[in-house]
Amino acid sequence: MKKEYLECGRIVCQHGVKGAVKVESWCDEPSVLASLPVLYLADKSGGFSVLTPENGSVYKGTVLFSFKEITTADQAIALRGRVVYAKRADLPLSPGQVLRQDLYGLPVIDAKDGAVYGTLSEIRESPAADLLVVSTPNGEVLLPDVPAFVGRKDPENGIFVTPIPGFFDGAAENVAGGKEGKA
Repeated sequence: MKKEYLECGRIVCQHGVKGAVKVESWCDEPSVLASLPVLYLADKSGGFSVLTPENGSVYKGTVLFSFKEITTADQAIALRGRVVYAKRADLPLSPGQVLRQDLYGLPVIDAKDGAVYGTLSEIRESPAADLLVVSTPNGEVLLPDVPAFVGRKDPENGIFVTPIPGFFDGAAENVAGGKEGKA
């Protein structure tokens, strides 16, 4: 089930004396976060409270926000460390673009023979390329998220990969369910 509210950043500190905050962006680009019409904070009851940006601007890789609901430095300080969320419907996605959140738990499938290697448990950022952490019956495998290895990312069916020999030795299962060994 797709989540309606997605984590998109963390408030790192207040900015100035009028209630502005600095937010670490977890979006592909900080400008995406700065352009959102509404942000949300999770509350203790499992619901969300609204934060209405009066302005948002990118500053040295972070986003500075002034919110209609936050008007003093004390209110801003109290938000330090809180995660901000966006509604899925508010995120600007181009056709075919997939959210990371929708990939977690998907099967990682061989694009050629349909063998299932495991499931995606995490995506780790690294300087050269993101690494897909695939949980297999034999432990975790780190797969670079580059076109040479990772093909189609389909939130309905799985992540289709073309690994080099040896990457997933002994970890694959046929779609029918039997174990498959690799040479």
